[in-house]
Amino acid sequence: MGKWEFYRKGYVRLRFWGESPERFLNLCAYHRIPVWNLISIDKAYEMNTTVEGFRRLKGICRKSRVQIKIIGKYGLPFFFYRNKKRKAFFLGFFLGLGLLFLLSRHIWNIHVEGNVYNSTQTILNYLEELNVRHGVLKKDLDCSYIAAQMREKFPDITWVSAKISGSRLILEIKENGALEKSKEAENTVPVDLTAQTSGTIVSMVTRQGTPLKRQGDTCAAGEVLVSGRLDIKNDSGEIIRYEYTQADGDIYIQHDLEYYQEFSMDYEKPVYTGEKKKGLLLQLGDYYLRMKGKSPWEDYDRVTSLHQIKVTENFKLPVYYGSVTDYAYEKRTFTYSEPEARQKAEENLNRLLESLEEKGVQISGNHVKIEIQGKTCTARGTLTVIEKNEQKTLTEILEQPTERNMQENE
Repeated sequence: MGKWEFYRKGYVRLRFWGESPERFLNLCAYHRIPVWNLISIDKAYEMNTTVEGFRRLKGICRKSRVQIKIIGKYGLPFFFYRNKKRKAFFLGFFLGLGLLFLLSRHIWNIHVEGNVYNSTQTILNYLEELNVRHGVLKKDLDCSYIAAQMREKFPDITWVSAKISGSRLILEIKENGALEKSKEAENTVPVDLTAQTSGTIVSMVTRQGTPLKRQGDTCAAGEVLVSGRLDIKNDSGEIIRYEYTQADGDIYIQHDLEYYQEFSMDYEKPVYTGEKKKGLLLQLGDYYLRMKGKSPWEDYDRVTSLHQIKVTENFKLPVYYGSVTDYAYEKRTFTYSEPEARQKAEENLNRLLESLEEKGVQISGNHVKIEIQGKTCTARGTLTVIEKNEQKTLTEILEQPTERNMQENE
């Protein structure tokens, strides 16, 4: 008999002593009375036995001249008897079991794994359109339908497995990352490479098409640099037909960029006074509860820190808590000194140069000058840059040349 069975039916802890405790134990074994956890304490013994077994010990005690005493009662029958007046406890216990049963019928966590190109939030938003959301009944979900709809909605998903485990909906996804790269394949529209700006060609590598310019040549904006038309000639050097392709190559053009910027030597800057006012903030959906009075200052910055309550990894309640702090400041007017103004102008120019370099543009010349006149600082000049400078345009399709009559030549 297992421990749970003993606990369910109830059992007692006994202490017995007398002239013949060994005979007492032998008689218990003979009558198949369960005995466990037997120990010896101060010329007496303690043991556990079932309630039914305890009722059968009267005759055995008389035969073996042993006295017994109950020192403990355990199990559900005794528990319910001791707490029979605690009705609120049992009511709460059974209500809790009922609530647990009701909640276990719903999905409380949607777990997505294996996705790389499609974010988890994008997938969760699409599941919302399918009425698959946190809190939905498990019986209303069709895993095969969810998987089929996701494969149809996201073409780059090649395999989807949807399964329910407890109160979790688990979506395992496999994506084909090469699918996006193959979208441009089989594109047979002929194109030319044309210049975006006027300048001098400093490097030109043609992989496909007919080059019309060379390194060192100048070009105008919109001029064709590499044609997508191929002239097929015979042995006499005459064009017998045209073939078309997509022109491809790397063309770098050097040209000048005009640069101009000015700013006032006077500027306003907030100076924080050190005063601040802090309070608690609670947000429920679109409703805010600020436990802080109105700030007494006209000018101040407000810093809000919020944390959302999260039940599971993807199930977040629309409840936020945090703090809001107002920092007082005063607006004051300052004037740049001449070195500070020049430094600011150089910093603005350097930010532009860094952004150009991040885009792959090479700076080959800087001809910008900084001047200060009265209350104005001006930076003007040109930047000589080298950048990959071509764009694709459709190739003009010409009529194929007519075939020459060989007999006329003869």
